[in-house]
Amino acid sequence: MYIATLSDCCVSVDCRGCLLEEMSSIYQPVERNDHSTVQVGDYLYMWGGDQPGLPKVHNNEKKRSMCSVVEVCHLPTGEWVQKPTTGDPPLGVGGYAAAVIRNEIFFFGGYCGHLGCYHNSLYSFNVDTFNWKELSPTTSHHGPMMKSFSRMIAIKVNGEDYLAVIGGRGPSSMNTPPQPGAQYSGAVFQCCNEVHMYRLKTGEWTSPTVTGHRPPPINSFTLISITNTTAILFGGYTGSDGWSNDVYVFEFTDTSVKCTKYSNPRGSVWPEEISRHSSVLINCSSGPHLLVVGGDGTNDCWLLHINKMEWKELTNIPDSVTDRDYHSLSVWNETQTTHWIIEFGGERDDGSSISDTRFIEMISSTGDLVVQSVLDINEYQKRRVLEGLAKAHIKDTSTASDKDILDKVPQNGDLFRLFKSSAAHYMIIGTALDVQVNDLLPTPGAATGNLILVFQRWMDSNKGVTWRKVLQVCDDYPDQLGRVKAEVEGFLSSDRARDSY
Repeated sequence: MYIATLSDCCVSVDCRGCLLEEMSSIYQPVERNDHSTVQVGDYLYMWGGDQPGLPKVHNNEKKRSMCSVVEVCHLPTGEWVQKPTTGDPPLGVGGYAAAVIRNEIFFFGGYCGHLGCYHNSLYSFNVDTFNWKELSPTTSHHGPMMKSFSRMIAIKVNGEDYLAVIGGRGPSSMNTPPQPGAQYSGAVFQCCNEVHMYRLKTGEWTSPTVTGHRPPPINSFTLISITNTTAILFGGYTGSDGWSNDVYVFEFTDTSVKCTKYSNPRGSVWPEEISRHSSVLINCSSGPHLLVVGGDGTNDCWLLHINKMEWKELTNIPDSVTDRDYHSLSVWNETQTTHWIIEFGGERDDGSSISDTRFIEMISSTGDLVVQSVLDINEYQKRRVLEGLAKAHIKDTSTASDKDILDKVPQNGDLFRLFKSSAAHYMIIGTALDVQVNDLLPTPGAATGNLILVFQRWMDSNKGVTWRKVLQVCDDYPDQLGRVKAEVEGFLSSDRARDSY
C-alpha cells in the first residue's frame, strides 16, 4: 500500500487527482482502548491497550509479539506506521500511566490482561532507539501499589527530573504496604489516593508530604501538567461516592505536594460528574486551558480557562468525537496559534470499540480558543497533500516579479480588506508600523476608522511601506495577527496579487 506524504506530492499539480485517489485506503492502527498516545516533536507514539486478539495471559509469545510494536503517527502528514521495538516491553499492557521527558516515554503500572494481575513496574521507551528499559520491576514490597487507571506526569524541580504517580485501582490483597497518609476504598479491588514521586537520578520511589485538600481514593481521572511543578486533575471514579467533577491543582516540590480543590459553585456553568474521559492542555495568550473530551455516559466537550477556573461547553463537536471513553487525546501545536487535537480509539456508549483517528483544529489567534475544523484521517491527509501541492505550485510557477512582490507598496484597499477582522488591534498595528496612535480614541465603533487612519499614516510616512513589513508585523504579534498573516500569505500567492503588483 502506498501512502502519499507531502514530500511525495511536490511534483506537479496535475497529479493531485491521482494522489488523492491513491489515498483512498489509509493505514490506521487496530481498534483499542485503555491506551495512551504521547506526542514527542512532530510524532505521536501509541503502545499497547486492550485490542482484538490480545491473549488474556500473564505472558506468552503472541502477547510479547503484539506488545513489541509501537504505532507512530507523523503529525505533519497524518501518516500512521507500525514499527518494531527492541528489549522487553511492560506486561501492564492496558490502563497504564504514561509521561514523557525529552526523548523518553515512561510507562507505569497497568493491568496484565488476565484476571486480577496488576503491575507497579516502571519502564522507559526511547523514541530514538525504539528500545525498552525496565527501571523498576513489579513488586509487592515497596513503591506505589500494583494498579491500573492511575495517572503520571513529569515534573522538574531545581533542574532535576521526577515522575509523579497519583491514584489508581488495584487488588486489595497481595499488594504493596499502604502509603502513610493515603486512603483506600473497596473490598476485592480498591481505589487509592496515593501520591508517589520517582527520582530519575537515583531510581527511587519516595512519598512526598501532602498538604491541602487531597482527593479521595480515585481512578479513571485525567492528570495534566500545567508547568514544570504544577498539574491539574479533573473528574474520575471515586468508588462508593460515584463519579467526580471536582478540579484539583497540585503544586510540587522535591519533597512535598500541595493540593487545592475547586468544586462546582452554585449557578455556574460546570461539567457533570465524569470518568474515563481524556484531556489535554492548550496554551494560548489568554492563559492555559484544559480541553476535556468524552467520558463514561457523556457526549460532551468542555474547555476550562484554568487561571479563571471558568468552564465553557463546546457544542459544535460531533458525536463521532465525543461519544467515546477509554480513548486517547494528544495535542500538537503546529504554530503558536494553531493547535491540533488528535483523538484515537476508545469505546462507544454501546460498548463497541473504535479504530479511527480524529483531528480537531483549534485556533487561538484572538486569544480565545475556537474550533476551526474537525477532520477524519482521510480529510486530514488530503488537506495536507493539497497544502503541499499548493506550496509546490507557488514555488514552481514563481517568477522574478513574484519574488519581488514582498517589496511592493501595498494598496490601502488590500490592507483594509485583509486586516478588517482584526481592526480591534489597531493600536498594536500602528505601534508596530511606527505611526502615531495616541490620538486615536478607543470609542465604541471607532476601531475600523482608526485602522484606516493607521494605514493612511503609514503610507504618508513613506517608511518601509512594503508587504514584507506587513508580514513582519504579523510575525511579531502571532496571537493577535496569526490569522491575518495566513490571509496575507494566501493573497500574495494568488493570481489577483500578481496581476495587481
